[in-house]
Amino acid sequence: MVVTIPEYGFPTSYNDNYLALLVRDPKCIFAYWEFSDEQKDLVAKEFNCSWGEVPLIMRVYDLTGLNFNGQNAHSYFDIYFHSLADNYYVKEISPNHSYCVDVGVITPDGRFVTLLRSNVVATPRDSLADGSGVVMADLLDRLQVREEQKQTETFSSEGVYMSPQKEEN
Repeated sequence: MVVTIPEYGFPTSYNDNYLALLVRDPKCIFAYWEFSDEQKDLVAKEFNCSWGEVPLIMRVYDLTGLNFNGQNAHSYFDIYFHSLADNYYVKEISPNHSYCVDVGVITPDGRFVTLLRSNVVATPRDSLADGSGVVMADLLDRLQVREEQKQTETFSSEGVYMSPQKEEN
């Protein structure tokens, strides 16, 4: 594998096959991917067209609470995109859920064939924790007490004088 590095910065591609997911916020994940030249050629030959004409699909699986085996997702939805794209923001997903993404093609007989599979990510929740406010209110009360304690006079040894002891006969 030969990787050419531009004069400045990182190479534009690594000629590798990968798909990665990152969480942006509770309702959005970011997917980015790359296909090797060999993979592109194989898929294009299979569809008897150029790579730019291959109809790619991103299948987004909801895997919340599951050990995913490739078939047991709660649900999924498809996003069609151009084969020259290399990233996508998947928006309007559910907070506090786990997701995985496949990039693939639909065969002429209607089957989805996975070309790349991503890692699994979990979106954070978009609300406060159960019993919200109790912990924060307690913390704020304790901080207020500390501030009040700082403002009161504190005992200092500088003002303490010892009286001389009387001698006993």
